[in-house]
Amino acid sequence: MNNNQGFSFVEAILTVSILFIVFGTLLPLSNQMMFQLAEKRVALHVAITKNQAATALQNGTNTGVVTIDEMDYYWSWSPPVLCVSYVFFEASHESCDTY
Repeated sequence: MNNNQGFSFVEAILTVSILFIVFGTLLPLSNQMMFQLAEKRVALHVAITKNQAATALQNGTNTGVVTIDEMDYYWSWSPPVLCVSYVFFEASHESCDTY
């Protein structure tokens, strides 16, 4: 709705409210979903590393590094504990299991 001086006040309020909804709710929600997906992907990579470590243990190796998606996962075996260390979003994490 154009008046003789440009757009009406109602259209401006509607535009601002739509922008607020998009940038105020949908973007943070998608950011949180992507972070959760990245956490699940790293958990899968830790499980893959533990599987490859179990194979290497049969060959007599007690430590190693597995690189998946340009990310290093360091594993070590100290009977009966297998630990995988990695850096996720600039924070060090460690996942240990007892076998």
